Amino acid sequence: MRHSGRDAGLLLFAMIFAAGTAQAQSVADFYRGKTITIVVGTDAGGTYDQSARMIGRGLSKFLPGNPSVTVQNMGGANGLPAANHVYNVAPKDGTVIGAMTRLSPYEPLMGNANARYDVAKMRWLGSTASEVGVSIAWHTAKVKRAEDLFNEELLIGATVPGGDTQVYPFALNRLLGTKYKIITGYPSQEPIGLAMERGEVQGSGSWSWSNIPHSHANWLTEKKISILFQLGLEKHPDLPDVPLPTEFAKTDEQRDVLKLLMGMKKFGYPFFVAPGVPAERADALAKAFNETLADPEFLAEAKTQGRPYGMSRGEEMADLFRQSYALPKATIDRAREILNVK
Repeated sequence: MRHSGRDAGLLLFAMIFAAGTAQAQSVADFYRGKTITIVVGTDAGGTYDQSARMIGRGLSKFLPGNPSVTVQNMGGANGLPAANHVYNVAPKDGTVIGAMTRLSPYEPLMGNANARYDVAKMRWLGSTASEVGVSIAWHTAKVKRAEDLFNEELLIGATVPGGDTQVYPFALNRLLGTKYKIITGYPSQEPIGLAMERGEVQGSGSWSWSNIPHSHANWLTEKKISILFQLGLEKHPDLPDVPLPTEFAKTDEQRDVLKLLMGMKKFGYPFFVAPGVPAERADALAKAFNETLADPEFLAEAKTQGRPYGMSRGEEMADLFRQSYALPKATIDRAREILNVK
């Protein structure tokens, strides 16, 4: 029996629709009854951990099959063990997601041999916020504004070499000539805050701005701190009068290196899946991630935590990482030199 062109078209459409439905069903069938693990590169209780748990609730809600989601904390070494684990060791079936620290995507670019992953091969799902850092001084310090840092020493607390609290003040010392005196060894930000209050140190070179109104509002209302710099590519809406480090750059080289370093803050809470995850599952995870970012419940929770700004899709992240890794060798070499702690 002969079929008309119209019948053939309908048959082709039916076949395509059936194939698409089968693929959607296969994703749902795979995830139904399963548990997704989000491996976080920090200890429990911090902002990275909170971000992962918020995303986990959204993925369970929006991902076909509605799997349960659990968080595994793998802190230490600025998140590298977690990133290495997800990339090299964890199952590549779509049941494991990496929640990196914001500097981790740049570790290979900076020449860290312990970063055993290829950023270009990761499937980036997105970031839950940009993270503007602020450099702060306790009210008893002589340093009251950014300009003072070029003449007065400021004793600051930091965690470990290579973390936010050490990298940024160290880089500003070497690149611009600020006078941070950095004391490392604190386990996290909160002990640094206690040390400030007790008079052991005079400030912090990089504190997440979103954390201060949320967890230390009295520092602002009682004028306990001076905000010296904001660390990012552009100013936060809350801080229109606080300068960026790029405003103090005197050469194109300084400006280019600062843009690279400040760009590391743009994707404050980056999530990825390793290469090898089946494309349809990675696509479903990315779609559910984006739906989570638009979900009113997620947005309300992000607002209460002071992180409603700068949410990013995975494609935007991959594009900026490609641009960063394609920067002139001289810029990258200078950034590596600046961050080389000896």
